[in-house]
Amino acid sequence: MHRSIGWMVLAGAVALGACDDGETTAPEQQQAGTLTVDAAQDWAFVGFSGDGAQQVTVSDPAASDAWDIGVFATSVMLNGGAAGPGGVEGYCLCQNAAATDAAVLAMTPASELAAFEAVTAASIPTAAGAWQSDALAPAIAGWYSYDPTTHVVSADPTAVWKVRTASGDAYAKLHVTDVQDATQSHAGTVTLEYALQPSAGAAFGPITTAELDLSAGPVYVDLESGSTVTAADDWDLWLEGWSIRVNGGVSGDGSAGASPATESFAAIMDASDLAANHYRGDAFGGVFDEHRWYRYNLQGGHQVWPTYDVYLIRRGAAVWKVQLTGYYGATGDSRQITLRHERIQ
Repeated sequence: MHRSIGWMVLAGAVALGACDDGETTAPEQQQAGTLTVDAAQDWAFVGFSGDGAQQVTVSDPAASDAWDIGVFATSVMLNGGAAGPGGVEGYCLCQNAAATDAAVLAMTPASELAAFEAVTAASIPTAAGAWQSDALAPAIAGWYSYDPTTHVVSADPTAVWKVRTASGDAYAKLHVTDVQDATQSHAGTVTLEYALQPSAGAAFGPITTAELDLSAGPVYVDLESGSTVTAADDWDLWLEGWSIRVNGGVSGDGSAGASPATESFAAIMDASDLAANHYRGDAFGGVFDEHRWYRYNLQGGHQVWPTYDVYLIRRGAAVWKVQLTGYYGATGDSRQITLRHERIQ
């Protein structure tokens, strides 16, 4: 059963501390290190400390101060902003942002070590607004528009998504067709229109219209049964305030995901025709969302290629430099994320 457990994605007790907010002096003779974590099945959390970086076990990331950075597949988040209470912020030096795909294909951990070593305390930005904290990055976004002159909110029915349900077995095409009685705190009554494919490649069922009143609180939708349910039931969509969330990623423990469609709602004949990783779950996005650490499918085969950009991670006065150098383990298994790290302040 795929339940709305929010951030309760891992079980265990807080085992290790993160970096010290109150420390103001640079560490003595810190050594660059690497850490590989298994981010295949769920979020893996890493805490920075004077001894380096260590994987930590966290029961509730939204309330835990023990982690600094979390990774799951290609997603990366920081313990700050909407993602957690740690006040962690990020900045991308992005030295390889303009690199060609051919140049990225030629990069290796060894070839990009010099760029990592060149980053020192002098690289830390001082401009106001340079650092970013994480905010919710839902897979379904941009479904309404706001007129600042008339203050009217309206649906954007041309914004369409291909959706995978929480079970991972069914698919749907979906868009929002109407918004009524919206307020500053919620979107009022939201009308969804969708059609379900009970399995990959199957024909769509009839078009379903659902009017959902958000004025009284969150509403959960099971697309497969075509009904509203509770948070304790199997659900695919969670509507609350001005957000539409999917039961996947940071919003739930299901396999739900969504991808913006390039066709109109009527023109979509198959919502299951995308690569599995194109159905994105919800995430907390900040610097790693705005500046992706990888490129995808450069030589076919749906592989991930690190760009080896260097990121700065700040908690209080402590600053670390981080370079993601690998997505595959020694035996070729995917989602084995390797981080190169060193404290510079």
